[in-house]
Amino acid sequence: MFPIKRTDLLLNQKRSYLTGLIEITNDQYVIYDDMSDELHLLDEIQNSHLEILNPSGWTTGRWIGLGKIKTDMGTLSLNHGDTVRIRKKLPLALDEMLKELQDEIFVRLIKQINSLGFSPYDCIYSYNQLLFMENRMNKKGVSFFQFDNEDSICAIQHHFERGIHSSDRFEITTSLGERRLVCSKF
Repeated sequence: MFPIKRTDLLLNQKRSYLTGLIEITNDQYVIYDDMSDELHLLDEIQNSHLEILNPSGWTTGRWIGLGKIKTDMGTLSLNHGDTVRIRKKLPLALDEMLKELQDEIFVRLIKQINSLGFSPYDCIYSYNQLLFMENRMNKKGVSFFQFDNEDSICAIQHHFERGIHSSDRFEITTSLGERRLVCSKF
């Protein structure tokens, strides 16, 4: 599998975007996310790339401030009530763990997470032990990840070994009692 396939799989995940309506108050542009009932100040969002919904679909642009978005077609102005979306970023520890995986185990893990009703973007806690073992030849340990899709919680333990023998074992358990096991050796 080419790396672009991994990207495509992640790009098409549920809840991978913060989507909401633009509200303008005191010359400040805020995204109102009615799903979580939260407000996000556009100037404080780390990712300056966003998309605005228009009759022909989503137009990608870059937030340049003062209610303006620079797109390939020119500069657009945001108006009160416009629908926008911003791609969420995965937590660093989860993102690095996913990058470390072989393609086959990556796809199997994502499909198992999805089959339980979760998305990688539901991650609320991540601890990647591998990040603390960079200088070691042989690495063995466990990493922990927690997900919340607002219906249930999912815990993943990633048991790993790197070195002469490499392996990954994911123990997945939801708060509803569902369990999955994803293993590989390479």
